[in-house]
Amino acid sequence: MPPNRASHPAEPPSIGGPAAGAARPAPEAGPSTGTPTVYVPEIGTARIVRGDSLWQISRRIYGKGTRYTVIFDANQPQIRNPDLIYPGQIFVLPSDGTAVGTQDDTRG
Repeated sequence: MPPNRASHPAEPPSIGGPAAGAARPAPEAGPSTGTPTVYVPEIGTARIVRGDSLWQISRRIYGKGTRYTVIFDANQPQIRNPDLIYPGQIFVLPSDGTAVGTQDDTRG
């Protein structure tokens, strides 16, 4: 008869620890290693809730509602119409006010 697995409970997985896939800072490169240091900028995001608009988010993040185009440009694959955003969407908020991956062509 196989051993009773219930009598030997497995250790529960660690939540929030290094084993859970937490991000670790990039190791510093020393002069002897010759490997460049990789810097990954922090990415700001916003989760859309009922009543949000790009204008309100822009005013809260950048201080000016007219900068909503920065959010729109950074999230064009998700936003078909800047007047229509939906609860549950998660938008990237470029930190320096420039859109990430802006396109060279014009909208039209």
